[in-house]
Amino acid sequence: MTLRKRLLWLFIPLVVLTLLIVNSLSRHLLLSRFDAQDELLLSNEARILAFSLENALTRNLDILRSYAWWDDSYDYAQGIAREKFARRNLDPDSLITLDFDFLIYFDVDGQVIGEQWVPPDMPELFKITAPAASDLASLRQAIIARSGALGLLAHHDNVNQATGQFVLVQGIPLMLIASPISNNQGTAVPLGNVLAGRFLDLQRMGELNEQVNGRLRVLPVERDHPGPWRPLADAIHPGLQHVSIGPRQLLNEQQNRIELLLSDVRNEPQLRLQITRPREVYAQGKASIGVFLRLAIAVALVAILLVYLGLEHWVLSRIQRLHREVSGISGDTPLPRLSDHGHDELGQLAGELNLMLERLAQSEARDRVILDSISDGYFEIDAQGRITSVNRALLKQLGYKAEELIDRSFRDVLSAEDVARAEVQMLQALSDQGTSSFTAPLHRRDGSLVYLETRFSLSRGANGELIGFRGILRDISDQVAYQNQLRDMAYRDPLTGLGNRKALDEQLRAALESASRQQSSLALLFIDLDHFKTVNDRFGHDVGDALLTTISERLRQTLRQPDRFYRIGGDEFIMLLPGTSREAAEKLAQRLLFVLNTPIEVHGKRIDFVTQSIGIALFPEHADNAEALLKAADSAMYQAKQAGRNQASVYRADQAPAGNI
Repeated sequence: MTLRKRLLWLFIPLVVLTLLIVNSLSRHLLLSRFDAQDELLLSNEARILAFSLENALTRNLDILRSYAWWDDSYDYAQGIAREKFARRNLDPDSLITLDFDFLIYFDVDGQVIGEQWVPPDMPELFKITAPAASDLASLRQAIIARSGALGLLAHHDNVNQATGQFVLVQGIPLMLIASPISNNQGTAVPLGNVLAGRFLDLQRMGELNEQVNGRLRVLPVERDHPGPWRPLADAIHPGLQHVSIGPRQLLNEQQNRIELLLSDVRNEPQLRLQITRPREVYAQGKASIGVFLRLAIAVALVAILLVYLGLEHWVLSRIQRLHREVSGISGDTPLPRLSDHGHDELGQLAGELNLMLERLAQSEARDRVILDSISDGYFEIDAQGRITSVNRALLKQLGYKAEELIDRSFRDVLSAEDVARAEVQMLQALSDQGTSSFTAPLHRRDGSLVYLETRFSLSRGANGELIGFRGILRDISDQVAYQNQLRDMAYRDPLTGLGNRKALDEQLRAALESASRQQSSLALLFIDLDHFKTVNDRFGHDVGDALLTTISERLRQTLRQPDRFYRIGGDEFIMLLPGTSREAAEKLAQRLLFVLNTPIEVHGKRIDFVTQSIGIALFPEHADNAEALLKAADSAMYQAKQAGRNQASVYRADQAPAGNI
C-alpha cells in the first residue's frame, strides 16, 4: 500500500463519524422546520389560485350582466329585430371583444333563441386533459346540459340572480356564467337567461399558472375522492361556488403538491386543480447542510494534504512540474523544452522527452511551410469538432486571425441545418473509412458568407483510434452566385419582382400536394386590373409599367408572406393562400379592393379609375388539380367583371362563362 493510501485511510474513520453525527442532528432539528415552511408556502399558493379564480368569475359576471341588462337584449328575448341584433351583437368580433368563447341566449323555457361560438382550436383544448368530447357539437350539447343541471338556466323573477361556476365538461375545464335578461335599469321581469363561457385552454391555463409559484394541472373529478378535504374560508364567493383544499402530498425531496376542489352551491365537485411546487426551503436547508459537510471534508483533506506534502514534496513537485510542462504543449505554439535536468530517473526521462520534442518541432515546421504555401484552405478538428489547426489560406477566406479560430467548434461558422449535414457526412466518413466531401456557406468574421467545398478524411492516432478530421476547403462563391442568379431569373417577373408563371406552376402543385396530404383547404385569388388598357393608351407604357410596379408593392404589403403573389400576364396577378377558408379568402379580397382602390400617382399622373376584379376559387371545393383551380378562379374573375367590376366573386359553376371551364 502506498503512503498516499495509508494517509487516506488514517483520516477516513474520523471524517465519517463526524459527518454522520452532523447529518443526524441536522435532519432531526432543521430539515423538519424547513419542510413545515414549504407546506405553508404551498398552502398560500393554493389560496392565491382560489382568489384568482374568484376574481375571474366575478369580473366576467359583471361583464355578462352589463350585456344581459340591455334594452337590445331585452327586445331580442321578446323576438324584436332578432336578425339585426344577431348580426350586430352575436358575431365573432363582438364575442372576442367580450373575451368569451361562446354566448347563448335562452328564453324562459330554457330553449336556445340565439348563440355564437368562437372556441379555441379543439386540439389545443385536448392538451389540457384527456377529454371525451370528439367535436364541438358534442361539447355544446354537454355544456348546455351541465348548465341546466347546475341551475344556470332556471327562470328567476329576481334579475340579480346571476351565477357562475368553474366546471369540467367532457374532460375540458371551463368557466360558466349566467345572468337573467332585463332592461338597462334591471327593473323589467327577466325573459330568459344569457349563458357565456370561457374555456381554460393552454393560454389561459398558462396565465393562471403565472400567478402561482408552481406547476398547475387540471385533474379528472372523482366524486368519492379519498383523503380529507377542508373548506378554504372566504376563497370563493359563497353565492357562486365552494373551494376545498386537500392535504399536502410529498412527491420526492424536490417536489410537493396540493389540490383544490371546486364545488357548486350544492357542494357537488365540479373541477379539481393540482399545484406542484418545489420544496425550495427544504432544498436550501439541505444545500446549506451539504455546504457545511463539504467544508468539514475540505478541512480533513487539507490535513491529509499537509501530511502528504511534508513527506513527499521533493518527489511530487518535480512530477507535477514535468506534467504541467508536457500538458502545456499545444499545436499553435513552439514546442518547449522541459526544465528538469536532474541526474536521477526523472531527469533522464525529461532528457529523452526533450529529444523527442526537438524531432517533432522539425517535422511540424516542415509541414507548416507546405500548408501555408497552398492556395486552398486547410483545417484540422478533433473528435469533438474543435478546430485545432488552420493554414493562412483558410484564415484569409474567413477573415479570422488564427487565435480566433483555434479551439472553437466548427459549428460556429455553419448554420444549424448545415451543421446537421456536416455531422451526417462525418458519420458517413466513419462508416466508409475514407474521404468525404461537403459544400456549404461559412460565416466570415464580418458576418458575410463564403461558399466553400470541403474534402476531408479521418485522422487517427498511433493505436488507430479516431482523433479527428482534416481537410481542404476551396472557394466556390462565384459559382454559387452565378447559379443563384440564373435560378432567380428563371422564376422572377423582371418588371415587378413577383414570381412568374413558372414559379406559380411549381409552387401551386406543391401547395396542392401538401393540402391534399394534410386534408386542408387552399384558396387561389385571380386579380385582373379593370381599365388598365386605358392607362397605356392615355399615358403610355412607361406609366403603365410604373403603375404595375406600384400595385405589386401594395400587394406585397397585404400579406405576411409576400412571396405568395405572382404576375402571370400583363395586368393579371395570382395570390396563393394555403390553409385559407372561404370566409378568410373573401375578407382578404375585400381588403385588397380597399387597398388597391386608393388613387395612385405615377410620373406626376393621378390614376384613380383603375379598379380590380377578383375571382376566388377553393381547393378542394371547386377543383382538385392546378389547371382546374386556375380556370375556376379565372371564371370567378369574369363573373366579378360581369357583375359590375371592382368587386370579388367566389366561383359558381352555374354562372361560369361558356367555354371558360
